[in-house]
Parts: sequence; structure tokens; C-alpha cells
Amino acid sequence: MANFDDIAKINEDLKILPLPEGVNKFVPGAGDVDSRVVFIGHSPSSADNDTGNPYTGPAGDLLDELMSEVDMKRSDIYLTNLVKVWTWKDERGQKVNRTPTVKEIKAYLPYLQRELETIKPVALVCLGGTAAQFFLGKDFKITSDGGKWFEIPETSPYFKAGGRLPEPNPKVMGMAQPSYLIHLQENTPESYQRARNFLIDSLRDVKKVLEGEEPGLQEDEEDQVPF
Repeated sequence: MANFDDIAKINEDLKILPLPEGVNKFVPGAGDVDSRVVFIGHSPSSADNDTGNPYTGPAGDLLDELMSEVDMKRSDIYLTNLVKVWTWKDERGQKVNRTPTVKEIKAYLPYLQRELETIKPVALVCLGGTAAQFFLGKDFKITSDGGKWFEIPETSPYFKAGGRLPEPNPKVMGMAQPSYLIHLQENTPESYQRARNFLIDSLRDVKKVLEGEEPGLQEDEEDQVPF
């Protein structure tokens, strides 16, 4: 079993680092340190920057809603990010979310490694292409590979940057971020329900892993993700 004190120490060690300009606080991982599944996003949002917790605000509410449809809840999993601070950019005088740089991801990699080595999950669920490609390589595409389980290759950026793979070799699934569903609902509502149903089906496979099943590799499937 994972040691909660070890995770608490990782989170305390984050506070030694200087906060980037415009950032209120670090956003450490949270949830069940004994979970079989770790969810990983790329970086906290502006809402997370205010609360200090991962996946809050509208995207977090939607993630909770999607999980509830397959009888999952946030306390069943451990939820974290590649980068532990809000990454933002100035857009017409407003601070808006942005994807973290490779340099930022590498800077926080030791903390992610420690999280995974403490929790020892059997499966990782990467929310969004950035997180999924960090584990599975740049050829991974949400549109063709989302919702499937893969092994982490030794050519992955995670291995190249950190020098080792997580143990005991968790399988990885990439899926669209909840914020993308919000984007669809606002911009292409005709695509929203089908995409939502696909994510719920993917979460059903995650739920099976939480209940003790081993994630099954599906690399030979050719179904296209519907968004």
C-alpha cells in the first residue's frame, strides 16, 4: 500500500520551488493514494490556481459528472498533472490557460515520478493529447487512439526525460479532456453527445480496472474516435 505521508512529503517539497509570475499556488495531486488508476492532465487551470486542487471549475464539474455515470467518483482515483502550476498566457490583456512547454514538463517530472513510484498504479488515464503523448510518444492521436490501452514504449518522452519507466509498468489510456467537451457543446453541439458517450464508454473500461481487471491492450483496433 502507498504511504500517505510519502505523498504529503512530495507535495511539501513542491513548496520549495519558486512560484512562476502570476501564479497563486502549487496544485499537487489529490485522491486515493492506493488507487489502481492515476488520472493525469497536462497542467492546472485558472480555477485550480485559485483553489489549489486539480480539476476544479467547469471542467472538474464535468469530469465528476462523467465519472458518476459509470458509478465512479473522484475519491476512487488519484488525480494529478504533469506540471504542478497553472500555465497561462496573456491574450488581449487577459490571463488564459495554455499548454505547458517541454521545459516546464521536464521541470516537474521528478515530482510526477515520485507520485507514480509511491502509488504504483496499474493504469494511467491521460486527459488530453499533451499528457498522452508524453507517455506514448508523438504518434499518439486522441482521434484514432483515444479510449484504448497501450504499453509505455522505451522511446516515450517520459522515459527519455526521466531515465526510467514507472513500475509496475502501468498501461496507459488517452482520452479527451473534459474541457474539450465544453468546447464542442459551445461550438459544434451536433458532435457533443456522441463524443460524451464515447468518453463514458472509455470510463467504463477504467472502472473495470478499478474493480480488479487488468487493462487489455487494444492496439489492433481501428475504430475512430467520434470527434
